[in-house]
Amino acid sequence: MFNTLRDAAKIGMGAVWLSRENIRKFTDELIEMGRVSKEEGERLCDEIGESQDEYKNKLNDLVDNAVQKALDTSGLARKSEVEELRQKVAELEMKLKSK
Repeated sequence: MFNTLRDAAKIGMGAVWLSRENIRKFTDELIEMGRVSKEEGERLCDEIGESQDEYKNKLNDLVDNAVQKALDTSGLARKSEVEELRQKVAELEMKLKSK
């Protein structure tokens, strides 16, 4: 399980951690060097940002699924299950007090 999480985290980490500011600087440099027009630079910046958002979402889903799978196989109780048991205990305590 650890290997799966580690591998998921490694995939494309550079792209995920690039800030919008760094993406903007990169495209501004391309514009200044004359490699792309201002319009192309803007579009490139937008596309990289959108791709970055999509990748972050996919990575989050992958990690969430891996963690969920690990929890399902670990036998640990979920927060909702613990809360349900607390409510049942509270109900039983109330019944015992009323007798």
